[in-house]
Amino acid sequence: MLLERFGSGGVERVACLLANGLVRRGLRVEFIVLANEGPVRAILAPEVKVTVVGRARRGGRGARLVRAVPAIARHLKQCRPRIFLSPGNHTNVAAALAHELAGARDVAFVAKVTNPILKDWHSPARRWLKRRFYRHAFARVAMILVLSRKGVRRMSAIDPALVPITRFVHNPYVTAAMMEGTGQRPLQGVPLILSAGRLSRQKNQAMLLEAAAMMAERPWHIRIVGTGPEEANLREKAAALGIADRVSFAGFVTDMGSEYRRATLLALPSRWEDLPATMIEALACGCPVVATASSEAVESFLEEAGAIPPTPVEDVAAFATALAKALDGARSSVDPALLRPYEVEASVEEHLALLRPLLPEAA
Repeated sequence: MLLERFGSGGVERVACLLANGLVRRGLRVEFIVLANEGPVRAILAPEVKVTVVGRARRGGRGARLVRAVPAIARHLKQCRPRIFLSPGNHTNVAAALAHELAGARDVAFVAKVTNPILKDWHSPARRWLKRRFYRHAFARVAMILVLSRKGVRRMSAIDPALVPITRFVHNPYVTAAMMEGTGQRPLQGVPLILSAGRLSRQKNQAMLLEAAAMMAERPWHIRIVGTGPEEANLREKAAALGIADRVSFAGFVTDMGSEYRRATLLALPSRWEDLPATMIEALACGCPVVATASSEAVESFLEEAGAIPPTPVEDVAAFATALAKALDGARSSVDPALLRPYEVEASVEEHLALLRPLLPEAA
């Protein structure tokens, strides 16, 4: 598997949970990284091999990986894994380029698409360029994994020929501790609005601050869990809105189950998503979710869960109304059957069932 580093994002955490599950089932798993460090490194099992190629430099995660493509390709040529898995959108470009450069046709390239490639706000020129690039990048792919059934259909917008090799898979999000702790820790004191995720333009925590400021007359406190490039801007925005004393930044947190159970609700104001881990984890812990309609998958999942309907993307007033409704309501209860496929062990088994045809018979 390819990662830039063991960062604080959902892609990195899911990759580690998947790797741990696969080694428990007797497979050899190796991470190719630019830096053997980061918050989720601590959850990786010692049996998982980590190989450092190149080095982390300036720029975003994807850009740093692209600069390391020659080093990644050299390692692929040397170790010849049976499967080369790219675990998320930001790794797919570098993984595709390295796989092609290595000429590793005997290595099955598997790409996981964790967010829509084509977004509504892309210009026609940008959409054309992305289609052209990904048609070439995925021309050598053995399998594409997506996080929702609607994600399978979305691949036809890139190239209809990709649909037959695209598979929906449940990511490993829900731990046993999350399910066992549902309903515990009754709420006391000031209502706590939790935000969890990378501090980025995609996750749009700025809109949460704006919506909360519209409810300044009622008690609440916002706890923002995560790290990312937007932290300084978010701190400035909270101060400008006059709510800095009601917003705390927790940084990276390992035990998210405790965070969800302490919270009155989880706010998910994203501009775009596929099926976010935080939404499913929170519901597993009995924490209500207030979300934007950032994807069809989010809308359908919340409807099936009987949760508060999502609000239009970037509609601050509607989001504030939904927050107020959730603050006034009771904690939610979701049918465990809806969450069970996202439990770690069930998801690992599902991934293994999809990947097994690409493995040698002995595996």
